[in-house]
Amino acid sequence: MKPLVEYCHGAVKALNAQYEMTSVLKHSATAGAARERLIQDFLVAHLPEMTSVVSGVIIDSNDQRSKQQDIVLMLKSMPRLPFASGHDLIFQEGTVATFEIKTGITPSVLENIAINIESVKRLAPSTREGVQLGDLGWPYRRILNVVLTYNGSALGTIARKLIALSDMGQPDVYLDLQKGVLIKNEGILFSKEGTSPYLRFNDPAIGLARLLALLSKVTGRLVMHGVEWDVYML
Repeated sequence: MKPLVEYCHGAVKALNAQYEMTSVLKHSATAGAARERLIQDFLVAHLPEMTSVVSGVIIDSNDQRSKQQDIVLMLKSMPRLPFASGHDLIFQEGTVATFEIKTGITPSVLENIAINIESVKRLAPSTREGVQLGDLGWPYRRILNVVLTYNGSALGTIARKLIALSDMGQPDVYLDLQKGVLIKNEGILFSKEGTSPYLRFNDPAIGLARLLALLSKVTGRLVMHGVEWDVYML
């Protein structure tokens, strides 16, 4: 077994064990916040240091706002508007990826998640200017959308629902820490295989390893995005 996969087997067990520990909280909002924090801390410990791991609402220069995002990966080269609550205002130009964290997911829950993802995809950068060095396979300015659950419905059931959603509402990655992962089959994140809209891996450790690999692709580049600050003020 490759070291990365072996490590992720242990990491999945650890995350699921910590998830089980949060059940003693007996308060859904408090337990949900604790479970989000588990993933946030995991990302901070494992991602390249060119990004910050925050949460909040993403805004653009047209005064559009996303829905509340559980986790946002943003460029450290970009500012944000922080609040003591930990729910920041994050500029679209600095956003690299978003995460929606759920204790459990059924097909009906995916409809609300799709609305959240669409609210991010509708935001527009103030300019396309900027430079990047490193892995250039990921489309410039595109924001990665990840959905992560501790224990959702069967992957086949989720896959059928995702395919039925509008393209704007489909996540790039769906990871279930007990069942496995679904990854957009576009030939961008990984080599394209067959015609299915999503690649499917029925091992959560393989899923976590692949998520870390693609996050390294997306966050491990040296990126500077230009911003037309005047349009944020005028």
